Amino acid sequence: MDSNVGCVVNLVFAGLIAALSIAGYFVTVKKTGEHWPLWILLAVGWITLAIPYAVFLADYNLSVAATAALWLSSYVLIMVSLVLLFLKLLKFMKSREKK
Repeated sequence: MDSNVGCVVNLVFAGLIAALSIAGYFVTVKKTGEHWPLWILLAVGWITLAIPYAVFLADYNLSVAATAALWLSSYVLIMVSLVLLFLKLLKFMKSREKK
């Protein structure tokens, strides 16, 4: 596969997941009235993951250190959002047990 095609696929995938995360935030606010920060962290994580692909497609060169830093920070943001999701689910399950 051509590297440009791979970058486009990764960029579109990351953008789509970021858009779904933002939509999830608004749906959660509408349905529950609660603001869950995990959605924002998830969207920022995926947007951060998309930055190196967008820069590559624009024919700019990032250093290896900058690319690694962007990828690492995006992975950390996505993992933190998943941990927050699990904590939210645990809280929800505990509140259901009390009822």
